[in-house]
Amino acid sequence: MKYFPVAFATTAVLFPAMAIAAKVGFYAGTFDPPTLREMAMVGCAFGDASVHKDCQDIGKNISHVVVVVNQAGDEDPLASTRERVLMVKKALQKYGDRVEIVTATGDREEKARSLLGDKNVEQLIRFIDEESYKAARSSPGNQDPRLLWVVVPLKKQGRSSPAIDTSANVKLLSGIGELKSESSAAVQKAIEAGGTMGGLFDPAVKEVIERLGLYQPVSEDLAALQKSLFAESWKGFLMDLKSACPSISNQKECADLASAWDSISIATDDSMDRTDGKKSSADVLIYKKAQSGDRWAEKFTDTALKPLQGSARYAEFKPVAEDMSSKIYQGYPDDKLFHLRKVFVQKQRPPMDPLKVSQKPASCSPPRGPYHMDIVDYTSDRFPMAFAAFLKEQFGKRSISPTELYVHNQSVEEAYAFHRRDGFDTFYFLQTRRGQLHRNIYLAVKTNGQVYRVVFTNVRGRDQEADVFCQIYHSGTFSSFHWVRATPGLRLFVFNPSGTSLKLNDKDWLLFGFKGKWTKILLEQGWQLQPLVKEGLDIGLFTHPTIKQRLVVARNVYGHDANIILDTFYKKGVRQVVYLGTSGAIASYQIGDVTIPDEVVDNKSSVPFRRNLAHAYGTDLSNRITVHEGTKHGWVQTVYQETEELILDWKSRSVAAMDVEGIYLARFTRNHDDLKMSAFFVISDQTLGDSTIDEDEAHLNIINESVDKLVSFLLPKVLSPN
Repeated sequence: MKYFPVAFATTAVLFPAMAIAAKVGFYAGTFDPPTLREMAMVGCAFGDASVHKDCQDIGKNISHVVVVVNQAGDEDPLASTRERVLMVKKALQKYGDRVEIVTATGDREEKARSLLGDKNVEQLIRFIDEESYKAARSSPGNQDPRLLWVVVPLKKQGRSSPAIDTSANVKLLSGIGELKSESSAAVQKAIEAGGTMGGLFDPAVKEVIERLGLYQPVSEDLAALQKSLFAESWKGFLMDLKSACPSISNQKECADLASAWDSISIATDDSMDRTDGKKSSADVLIYKKAQSGDRWAEKFTDTALKPLQGSARYAEFKPVAEDMSSKIYQGYPDDKLFHLRKVFVQKQRPPMDPLKVSQKPASCSPPRGPYHMDIVDYTSDRFPMAFAAFLKEQFGKRSISPTELYVHNQSVEEAYAFHRRDGFDTFYFLQTRRGQLHRNIYLAVKTNGQVYRVVFTNVRGRDQEADVFCQIYHSGTFSSFHWVRATPGLRLFVFNPSGTSLKLNDKDWLLFGFKGKWTKILLEQGWQLQPLVKEGLDIGLFTHPTIKQRLVVARNVYGHDANIILDTFYKKGVRQVVYLGTSGAIASYQIGDVTIPDEVVDNKSSVPFRRNLAHAYGTDLSNRITVHEGTKHGWVQTVYQETEELILDWKSRSVAAMDVEGIYLARFTRNHDDLKMSAFFVISDQTLGDSTIDEDEAHLNIINESVDKLVSFLLPKVLSPN
């Protein structure tokens, strides 16, 4: 069994750093979700007399409290481990570094035993409910005289349970409440019955639940769609794993794994025979209602990697599988699987300024194929097949018409105010496997009757618009849509006060693209991060106590929006830029190679990029990674323009790769003589080869390895006084 400190948990290095013996509190649970009563147990450990009159005496000498969040195991919770840790962290944030939050796999008793084995622990005070106490008390490892039990009895049918035999090391706390009854199932029933979460959770926990849409099963009319999304997600996840396998393992092992994965079937939770434990854990993936998308991601990874448990390959496959199915975005888990979840939208007044609403045909400007890549798979990653099938079925039932699609250049709050006027007061967010930063998809439901609308929000920028319109067209669903435009529309980002007042100089840098990679290495080297935006694109300022230079690090954008980033920080004084992006190879380049273009072309013109200063690093960089210097790039507004005819024509004209942002970088550099830009592009797919962009998720490990090498190579150059 292992215990893992959680990256975004409040942690303290307790052992063996303590100089003197200490009394330590201990509480373990599944926390699915963490209720007020469970959090009261931790409060009692800190001496909160409002929880119970005896807590003040119990907690006055406790220096730290260790809280263990149990990983899934056989319990199959509704929220993922990361989501449950995040809720616990939010609920306990007022205790600061006096709380250590860890996650446990397997036997939760091991952590308690490890604490008792620490010579710096004078006494371990364990808070526990009656049922768990009866099971744990008899364990040989729990006979240590330094272990004090604080037991909360359970209530049954309004009467106290039989008294617990107390001794010198057992303290009974009656009256705190019925902990076990507040399981996820009980909480879910309470939410469904009352339509509110008031009184069940700490406000900080409630905020996480609402933001992530936890414990909210879809309505019965959408239950079949949700299960179909689960099955489609699993199928796509396995396709990515199979594609990634050859870069991790040998041909035979990949074939054996593929066979094992194909034998896994999907069953609903209520159809499983719990008496056949071996079968249910070996070759069945269980679909369970109301589970979060991040819990799906967790289950997908655990199920797929069972054949590798105990082997050396497990550690290599796990981060790849996890990266395919989920990520952390702005501190919150964000899955990459198809998933429908109810959203809590703050009601707003309709906008005072009139909106421009026009009817637009669902069309896509490029010709239909032929494509070298599988354009159907590419589209379905962004507009799920299960969702398209659901809509077509509803067209026949007249629950929605082929024109009931609304595309907004606004946020969901503004779009919700628009549609609520027509009675559509319930919104479900449709998580997709790809392209989520370019737009959001919602299914709007009218409370009275099964009537639907599909709503796209956050569509901004002319290149994004073209891509979204092609997604709609190629999904084969809507014949036209309502184009709802506000003036001004959604902004790429909005500065916070720090961002608004920020002034930079020609010694400072803008590091643009792959923000997560830059952030990781900068934080490891002691840089301090200050967020610059209050909403929109993630941008931060990094400063170091011993270095005068300041680094602005921005997440990448799509197409034309690159101009906004460059122009904004150029006006603030930046004159040095490093751009890291991705491109698709036309030449016979390998995934993970790096191109340094000196020209970008579209179907009408050529834009020189000779002032791309990345060339100065090419020779040294080539010692670490394969570099192609002086390449010619092609520009496409969207992948849907990448017809085989276009790519072959470009190949005949010595175009080596194509991307969406390069032409804007070249034009901006050409128009600003004092700007020093170094632009590098990592090959993420082969437009005429074996690995097209619809499979790029399967090669993230190779792409990430190249970016890691780029960042570690470039950072010393950025910080060099020369």
